[in-house]
Amino acid sequence: MKSESAAASTHGIGLSNAFLKVIDEARSLARVPRPILIRGERGTGKELLARYIHQESDRGNYVVVNCAAFQEDLFVAEMFGREKGAYTGAVDAREGKLELAHKGTLFLDEVANMSRTVQEKLLRVIEYQKFERLGGTKPIEVNVRIIAATNADLEKMMKQNEFLPDLYDRLCFAELVLPPLRKRREDVPALIQFFIQQLHVEIPDLEKKQFTSSAIQELQAFHWPGNIRQLKNMIERLYISDEDGTIHASELPMEVTTVEPIRGNFYEKVKAYEVTLLVTALKDTKGNQKVAAERLGMTYDQFRHFYKKYNLEDLLI
Repeated sequence: MKSESAAASTHGIGLSNAFLKVIDEARSLARVPRPILIRGERGTGKELLARYIHQESDRGNYVVVNCAAFQEDLFVAEMFGREKGAYTGAVDAREGKLELAHKGTLFLDEVANMSRTVQEKLLRVIEYQKFERLGGTKPIEVNVRIIAATNADLEKMMKQNEFLPDLYDRLCFAELVLPPLRKRREDVPALIQFFIQQLHVEIPDLEKKQFTSSAIQELQAFHWPGNIRQLKNMIERLYISDEDGTIHASELPMEVTTVEPIRGNFYEKVKAYEVTLLVTALKDTKGNQKVAAERLGMTYDQFRHFYKKYNLEDLLI
């Protein structure tokens, strides 16, 4: 289906209502030659959504500018181009990103990082589709569709006079908000499989492995402050470093543990974490205490000691 292929283009796949709603909106806007503002937390796939919108349009070049990567003077030259002699070292004329994106799409990542001066220049380009190169006097006309992205609080920035309200209005012909991964947890299993497939494409001779159902449940329950990017990085590390062909919940990084020792004193927190490790190992091994002990690097007698100490039999019912 179209929605599924679209999802695969935006940093993995997803079939949650929250995700598919954004994809449907993006597809409906793709052929409308107006600016789009994409908002969302870091790691939610804003650039990939912009690329999908461009792919669904009938426009030419797709040009990317990271607005946080340049100082103001260099950014102006990067965006608007330069004429020969515009500044020391400008030994020739050069096209800027706007010219390169003529009849295409210009994606402005981290748009909130632009200075006020650049914001004003960009505002005029959006309004009139004209600009001048740095050091030039001849107006250059372009036909550019702008897609901008940010994770910044633009409303707060406008109140603090750091972002032009007029520019916000121009960019926001349509606003798409990508949901964080914690609000689309049902997509985690599909994303895991997608990242595994990508790994095998990149590393064809990589041994096939699998995540246990309890490991997937733990990953699904985590809040993922770094969103899909964080999930992707963790899945790749776990998959490549695993040695026995199966990734168990007990092998997941400490921060992913769903039963986190948040409350209580030191001893209560230690107990909570020990119980989490023991129960997770038992679930992974379907209750086999001997194998669970081996997974945790313990002897069977040591495991039985903790099993009785924490009444784990009651916790597993």
